[in-house]
Amino acid sequence: MMRQLLAALALLAAPAAARAEWFEATSANFIVYSEGSERDARDFAAKLERFHYVLRTFHRITATRMPNKLRVYLMSSATGVGRLVGASSVAGFYQPRARGLMLVGTRSRGSRGSGDPRSARSIVSLDSESVLLHEYTHHFMYQYFPATYPTWYSEGFAEFWGATRFLDNDVVEIGLPADHRFSTFDALGWFPLERLLVAHNYSEAPGANVFLLYAEGWLLVRYAFSHPERQRQLQQYLTLINGGATYRDAMQRAFPDLGRFNSELFEYAGRGSFDVIQLPFRTIDIGEIAVRPLRPAENALIEQEIKLSNGYPQREAADFAAEVRGIAARFPGDPFALSVLMEAERLAGNNAAALAAADRLLAIEPGNARAMVSRGRAQMAGLRAAGVTEAAQWDAIRQLFTRAHNAARNDPIVLEAFYDSYIAQGVMPPDNAQAALYTAMELAPSDGELRYKLALDFERRDMIREAITIIRPEAYSVPIRDSESSADRRRREEREEREREAGRERHENYREMLIRLEARLASRPAAGDSD
Repeated sequence: MMRQLLAALALLAAPAAARAEWFEATSANFIVYSEGSERDARDFAAKLERFHYVLRTFHRITATRMPNKLRVYLMSSATGVGRLVGASSVAGFYQPRARGLMLVGTRSRGSRGSGDPRSARSIVSLDSESVLLHEYTHHFMYQYFPATYPTWYSEGFAEFWGATRFLDNDVVEIGLPADHRFSTFDALGWFPLERLLVAHNYSEAPGANVFLLYAEGWLLVRYAFSHPERQRQLQQYLTLINGGATYRDAMQRAFPDLGRFNSELFEYAGRGSFDVIQLPFRTIDIGEIAVRPLRPAENALIEQEIKLSNGYPQREAADFAAEVRGIAARFPGDPFALSVLMEAERLAGNNAAALAAADRLLAIEPGNARAMVSRGRAQMAGLRAAGVTEAAQWDAIRQLFTRAHNAARNDPIVLEAFYDSYIAQGVMPPDNAQAALYTAMELAPSDGELRYKLALDFERRDMIREAITIIRPEAYSVPIRDSESSADRRRREEREEREREAGRERHENYREMLIRLEARLASRPAAGDSD
């Protein structure tokens, strides 16, 4: 599964530019970091606030603002983004981890081409702004509408809104063609609608070609936008899936005239232009935006901070900690340097060094919640290694987590640590710990590990239906491996262990959990099913 949702084709590698100064722009819903330009940081924070307003207004969102701001990093080039994920060059990606919801892209403004903007083929480039809006749409969708979505729909929805254009006087254009997708049809042909609607994820794309999945997903979402009856059917299809129906059953029930719909969509793909809708807003109030240059330690360690949120293999943890240690040594009293250091040391298993860094940070910032969590987790590792089960010592750690929660009430990392303390002790987490984990998942609904932990908790309490509901959105992102041989499975598991992320224990994948839970539920007599 492309969990990081990499948003563009790999480009030719280019030499890395010298590291520039970074600026931070903080608005109501975002913290934007821009490499090299104060204006880019401010302008893009303003544009994201406008886009957020448009999405909330169009979808009639009345829920209160999400308590945690999305962090957005604008690198100077796509090669800089690629460096963060081990690729030659990448346009952007979204990472929905509990540690810090994060979007990474570039600050360069590529041309979208010329000609009539309604033309289906007048613009062929994929500009950086569209990539960032696409990735933000993923964030918006899963924050406000967390559910099980086929990958083609998730990507199609993001493609549709990623093409939004902002004009003067608070006029917004939506419904623009995602023009770069038409070349996909020209090059790869047509994916029959029946196959698209039963595809769970990237691995089920035709010939494993994800670009056709993106292209036809966008086309279907765009078509339904202009055809109310098809929009109604699409919503019924998604509702059925989230009610537990198989993708095939949902397709057959929601689209009884599937052959006719396939013909309609194929004909729609060949049209020469699209109607663009202009939405005039009386005013889009973006609120205050505060901008500051980053401190020297923040400039020096910003890529390491991004890497901590993005994750890295356990086999790299020692080298990464050494790298961070060398940089942080230049800034011995800087809180940011200490925060990156304490986490890198803990993930490398250097508990004494992690404790020392956390204590130094707490001496500077006594209310730093993440420092309390790092200190508590390092202590938990020590108790667990020593086989300590005495309640008093574990309760002392939980008191530290309670203090951290009082300092940062909406930090999912703090809530997760409180829950994990009971698992590490080897006892059943009480109801308040389960509630803390559930709240953590609500704050970061696309973090797969939080969902796995919560589903496992429900299973421990024999709440199998609830466990299935929680894990299903993640499970459908994992490829089906019905034909996998035992040798293939062994090789895959060895590969997964080599790539296992720092700080995460190996466990069954999300799909395996779903299959196991569904089998447990199916084996129960109907009259005795009490969950």
